Amino acid sequence: MVDVLLKAIISVPTLGVHSLQVGFLLSKIAKHLGLNDVEGFYAGVLHDLGSITPYNGIVLDDIDARYLLEQDLSDGGITEKRHAMVSSFEISKMSSLTKRFPNLPSSISVHHTALHHLDHSKPSDVLGNIISIADVISLYSIVNVEEMELDDFKSMLSKMKNRFFDDVYNAALSVLKEDYSRWMIYDIKSGYNKERIIRDFLFDEKLSFNEIMEIGSVLSYIIDSKSQFTREHSWRVAKIASAIAKESGLDGKEFFIAGLFHDIGKILTPVQILEKQGKLGRKEMNIMKKHVYYSFLILLDHKDEPWFLPAVRHQERINGSGYPWALTGEEMTYEDKIMQVADYFVAVLEPRPYRGANSPEKAYEEIARAVSSGVLDKGPANILKDLVFGGYDFNNLDFASHTQTEISDFEETIIHKRKKDDSIEAKDA
Repeated sequence: MVDVLLKAIISVPTLGVHSLQVGFLLSKIAKHLGLNDVEGFYAGVLHDLGSITPYNGIVLDDIDARYLLEQDLSDGGITEKRHAMVSSFEISKMSSLTKRFPNLPSSISVHHTALHHLDHSKPSDVLGNIISIADVISLYSIVNVEEMELDDFKSMLSKMKNRFFDDVYNAALSVLKEDYSRWMIYDIKSGYNKERIIRDFLFDEKLSFNEIMEIGSVLSYIIDSKSQFTREHSWRVAKIASAIAKESGLDGKEFFIAGLFHDIGKILTPVQILEKQGKLGRKEMNIMKKHVYYSFLILLDHKDEPWFLPAVRHQERINGSGYPWALTGEEMTYEDKIMQVADYFVAVLEPRPYRGANSPEKAYEEIARAVSSGVLDKGPANILKDLVFGGYDFNNLDFASHTQTEISDFEETIIHKRKKDDSIEAKDA
């Protein structure tokens, strides 16, 4: 599932280009210095993960070249370090990464730290400084329309040489002297070779259920938090789907995975559509529908997993009116239909820009209507009915993931500190 994390990040316009460029450069510079090039790649791709979580007052749609420049090329102060702190914290919650790359969180946390605060004897500080120089190289390649030559990069870096360790600076120049490296930077900018680069750095290791949950919790938190109306959606779908599955004698864990990852394609859905007051227009609805297509592409390497089809078929309907394949009931499994009922129910349960939240009983009425009109399957719907009217604790559907709660609490700490810092600055002005 690490591949899903990487593919989701690089799918974000501009940020994805920047992250993959930095990952590629980091791997090359780290190898030149005798460091772990694979760890360098992951540090580069994940270093700005904290830029896309909601504490920052922005959403994924806001991340463009200008935003990245303000985050990564500012001249110091508290603001530029916040996203590094959040990135580091989020990564620390994914044990599948930290057990393999123990320096990952600490190196990312210092990638905007001034050189005089770094210790060259600490590998994490050196790696953090490599992130910093790779950051600069990537951002200048993104904002300059014309392709930069070696002399252009050398001139740009020479003006900020005092920000980097000497060996890091020299290693970066050596990497840039290779035509291959410079051309690859621009290939990534143009959208080429993305998945091939990721495949080069994937490690072949089967993750435990808890490790998958950690990655899913971080990703679903980032994606669902794009809108205040979907902040807990994936977690709720995961719990409802797994509950129906268990009552059906199936493996609830597989449905929990399907629920956490089913909407991962919404990382590309504009927030204006997610939060629109009123009915979506035809073109807007087509954009909304494409999230399933993007989920399919991001998750495709896991097509043989039992949770894959239920996750990517959650918008199909048994009468053939769903999407993206317009499958009919006979073409789908009972497992697919469980996810459809769970997702439909949670969507009605939650508030939307144009209406308030519904009670479980009221939400089930919509499920019953969908069954009677041939939209949803009656099998999982009947089990859901037993849950709704049989004492299932729907109060536990709220934001309950331990990992997600910790991230949210950490972000609240960041927000509180930012307000305090802003207040101090205002008094000093």
